[in-house]
Amino acid sequence: MTAPETTPPSYQVPMGGLPAQTELLTDRAMFTESYAVIPRGTLRDIVTSRLPFWEGTRLWVLARPLSGFAETFSQYVMETQPGGGSDHPESDPEAESVLFLMEGELTLTIDGQEHVMGPGGYAFIPPQTSWTLRSTGEAAASWHWIRKRYQRVEGLEAP
Repeated sequence: MTAPETTPPSYQVPMGGLPAQTELLTDRAMFTESYAVIPRGTLRDIVTSRLPFWEGTRLWVLARPLSGFAETFSQYVMETQPGGGSDHPESDPEAESVLFLMEGELTLTIDGQEHVMGPGGYAFIPPQTSWTLRSTGEAAASWHWIRKRYQRVEGLEAP
């Protein structure tokens, strides 16, 4: 018996680029007190950001700390070019992170141990953890970075 062939996972990634001057932009982001809707057509180069200590990386902010909405939570869609990344990715030692890779290849180093991630790869990074990240594939890596300030609970140890 042979194992069935599997299709590599496919995920929606930002298209980047600039819209044509003739393109009608009907996609609009919508923000309420409880949620935000960010249509895929709005994830273009005109709304990208960059973070300190990151090379060859741009990002789209999907959620950020906002009073009454997500006070300790943020989510980014990141695009890291081959060789790009960071040796000091997290500026808040109390933040915990989840990384989810959509395209490309990343090498995540946690406390000196390397982990190679492919599409569909997932990593949880506890607070107070030393880590680095590099795009090690031949093409850009597209991935989600979800950050949240760790909330301690009396009687429970940190992960």
